Amino acid sequence: MEDRAAASAGGAEASSAAHAPSDVSVPSLLDSRTLPPVGDSAGDAAPRYLPREDGAVPSSLSFSEAFAGLRKTSSYVAPPPQQEKPPVRDAAATVYVNRRQKGNPMLKAVRNVGLEFRDGLIPDYVMGENSCCVLFLSVRYHLLHNTYLEERVQSVRKDDPTRYKIKLVLCFVDVDDNEVALREINRVALLSDFTLVLAWSWLEAARYLETFKAYENKSATIIKEKVEAEFLPKANDVLTSIRSVNKTDVVTLLTTFGTVKGLMNASMEELSLCPGVGAKKVRQLLETFQEPFTKQ
Repeated sequence: MEDRAAASAGGAEASSAAHAPSDVSVPSLLDSRTLPPVGDSAGDAAPRYLPREDGAVPSSLSFSEAFAGLRKTSSYVAPPPQQEKPPVRDAAATVYVNRRQKGNPMLKAVRNVGLEFRDGLIPDYVMGENSCCVLFLSVRYHLLHNTYLEERVQSVRKDDPTRYKIKLVLCFVDVDDNEVALREINRVALLSDFTLVLAWSWLEAARYLETFKAYENKSATIIKEKVEAEFLPKANDVLTSIRSVNKTDVVTLLTTFGTVKGLMNASMEELSLCPGVGAKKVRQLLETFQEPFTKQ
């Protein structure tokens, strides 16, 4: 009887447990809180992207390794080869170079401007579209080929349609006995409307080339003499060119006679009355004023 009662009681408990709501939650595989820590004995259950306890990185295939076999299939099409694009240079800081100048030691010393070799150039160097062109020549080469410069100059004048504002001959002086050669080079440049610039080292020649590029669009006012617009500075420039006459004498003379015309028409006695103007200055003034402007 007791065994039957215990069995029926156990069955009742099991039946009530089956129908009663469960309070125990089933652990989720996606819940990171239920994953065993890395340091536990269940280290093998850690994700593959985490390092193992001994510090070793789990073996995994990279993307290229995983799909390496794809290249061996018939459906694989290789991508087109990438063409290297030439570097884009700033035209405002680039000198265009004739390909015949390759190997010129001067180019190794150029630092402050870019160099771009171009086909079809007639001059050796071109600063801009129509601003400045340069022919390069060394004295030693001129002594070996004395007609080279004339041929190059004529080629620029006849074959090049570009009308350059400035045409230069950059000459590298690499010979000690150069007087006769430089005279010949200067004659060719002068008769061809070229300006001759001499350089005595490769570094100096490179700096000249950089300067030509830097000042290609500059006006000539930076090298022109500044002319004063006022009367007194002009009078000082004219009268102080007379020997022994200084600016103080100019102020005294103009204060006394009023104008340059009155000063030039003054007599010796009138000039002698001016303070600070001695007999020597009076003689110099009269000789200058009475001297003809043109030689007979």
